[in-house]
Amino acid sequence: MGKYKDDPKIRKARTDLWMRIANLFFPLFIIHQGFLVYFGAISRDKYVSDIIFFPLAIIMVALTFYNTLTPVKKGPMRYVRTYGLQILALTIAFTTYGFASPLTPCFVLMLFDAYRILGLKGLTVSALIMAFFSAADVYRTVSLHIPSISSVFLFVGAAAFLAAILIIIVKIQSVRQAVLEQSRAQAETERYRITTLMNNLSQGVLSIDRRGIVRTYNAATLNILDTNDSLNGRHIDEILVVKDNKGDRVNVFELMKRNRHYYMRDDLFYHYSDDVIRLEVSITPIRSGNDVKDLNTGIEKGFLVLLRDVTKQKNLDEERDEFISVVSHELRTPLTIAEGTLDNIKTLYDKNLATTDRIRPALDAAHEQIIFLAKMVNDLSTLSRAERGVSDSAELIDVNELCDSLYAESSQDATAVGLSFNLDVQPQIGNVNVSRLYLVELLHNFITNAIKYTKEGGVTLNAKVIDDHVEFSVQDTGIGISKSDQKNIFNKFYRSEDYRTRESRGTGLGLYVASKLARKIDTTIKLESRLNHGSTFSIRIPLAKQKDKDK
Repeated sequence: MGKYKDDPKIRKARTDLWMRIANLFFPLFIIHQGFLVYFGAISRDKYVSDIIFFPLAIIMVALTFYNTLTPVKKGPMRYVRTYGLQILALTIAFTTYGFASPLTPCFVLMLFDAYRILGLKGLTVSALIMAFFSAADVYRTVSLHIPSISSVFLFVGAAAFLAAILIIIVKIQSVRQAVLEQSRAQAETERYRITTLMNNLSQGVLSIDRRGIVRTYNAATLNILDTNDSLNGRHIDEILVVKDNKGDRVNVFELMKRNRHYYMRDDLFYHYSDDVIRLEVSITPIRSGNDVKDLNTGIEKGFLVLLRDVTKQKNLDEERDEFISVVSHELRTPLTIAEGTLDNIKTLYDKNLATTDRIRPALDAAHEQIIFLAKMVNDLSTLSRAERGVSDSAELIDVNELCDSLYAESSQDATAVGLSFNLDVQPQIGNVNVSRLYLVELLHNFITNAIKYTKEGGVTLNAKVIDDHVEFSVQDTGIGISKSDQKNIFNKFYRSEDYRTRESRGTGLGLYVASKLARKIDTTIKLESRLNHGSTFSIRIPLAKQKDKDK
């Protein structure tokens, strides 16, 4: 019971129970004493009439049981049941035996009941009603020269004394209640502020008691755990089911109990539906600063748990490390070859053995490696621009003019290796509204790859309108791409194991960069290819609408 003694709701419920019991028996005691007067066991000096006593007794019994069996509700009925019962009790006492009775001080219970139901105003009205009946009884006793006037004063005085004490207690309680209400309002305001602050945090925040039960949490926690269910009253291990890198279950509450100070892990995985996220879980014990015992024994008042979804960050970190490692490896090979070749040329000159026949192949080899490095740097630069959104502003581009310029730039490259370069474009297609840099880089990538991996035949650049979209496609008659390679060619640094692909040196970044550029202009790359039958790379971009042209 100790932990409930200060709970206002439980205290009020207990008070209501006792007052119902008192309101059941006290009126019955009054009626009982009235019957004692009726049968002559007590003096009948003040008894008025059976016609008054019996109806009042019946009504009072009915009202007593009604008050006992029905809860108090707001509305006019609560005034009837409170003042009505008091007036009936006072009237029966006044018309039967008066206030010279040991029951008279018990009328103070009715004052308290009026205060409980109607507040301070109810108490005041009830006290005035009682004072009126008391004064009337004193006046009648004096008028009838009944010798019990001293007893009347004694019992009424006792009742008045108790009433005065009750009023003082009520006044003190009213002040305490006002202070309590003010404190509650301030606490509620602070709670609202803290809740608002917590709900604006991107991290999940949970307040856990010493038994591992969730007491408070914020909206971000629900987002991270992908649930709309209430977490209050649930155990932390019930709602936060996490595993480590090995797939073993990690008991979060055990981590809380084992670590007396701040503790953090970022290698925990939370599974929901068909997805898995990586969580960073931070645990901070909460101790009372004034409780020396807690500080010495390490018994926590509770725990503050922070949850952060680090899936993207960790993936980016791992992807960055892998990227740096692969780029370093890819750069090391051409640099080593170029350095070795140039070092050989220097040695030949130092020994006066340099001739055109010896120097020319070495210079060509070094030049080839430098060109390869330049292409890789160019691809990395394009990738960097795409990632950072540089030059991604859209502009109106005339499709026919764009295709003509690409044809002019690439036809000579195709002719130089014995290929034809064809242009198949519908007349007056119109405009598209995208980044010119990204679209040109993307189509140029397709054309360059087509020329590189086509030994005979030709390359065709197509553009046509399909369902309010312009479809750009680059078709070749080259070596084609196998089904297994088609799944991987858009991965960075991927190169097919086909010997014909290996004959043509490449960085392995071209199509990876192309896929990034395609996403930047809100399109996807479609690939159609058969081994030894060529390939077709295509994208679709919406035609510019009139509002885009008016800008």
